[in-house]
Amino acid sequence: MSMEKVKEAVETAIEKSEPVVRRAKAAAESAAKKAEPVLEAAKNAGKRAAAVFVPEIYVQYASRQHDCAALVERCKEDFKAKHPGTMIRSCKLYIKPEDRMVYYVINDMEDKLGL
Repeated sequence: MSMEKVKEAVETAIEKSEPVVRRAKAAAESAAKKAEPVLEAAKNAGKRAAAVFVPEIYVQYASRQHDCAALVERCKEDFKAKHPGTMIRSCKLYIKPEDRMVYYVINDMEDKLGL
C-alpha cells in the first residue's frame, strides 16, 4: 500500500469517527452533570456523619469506671418513671464521685441517683 493510500485511509477513518467522538463526549458531559448531585450528596453525607459523632466519656475514680452516656440514660429513665408522659427538653448531669452520686436537672427539675 502506498503512503498516499494510507494517508487517505487514515483521513477517512478520522472523518467517520468524528461524529462518534462527539456523541461520546456529549454522553460523558451528560453523565458528569448527572453525577454532580450524587457526589454532592456523598460529600454532605460525610459532613452529617461527622456531625452525628458522639464521643465516649467515662468517669474513673477509686478503681471504678462509669460510662457517662449510660448515666444520662439512667437519669432519663428515672425522670420518666417519676414524671410519666413528660417530654424531656433539657438534661444536665453533675457527677460527684466522692459522694457516689449523680445529680441531674431535667426540665428545671432536680433529682439524684446513686452511682
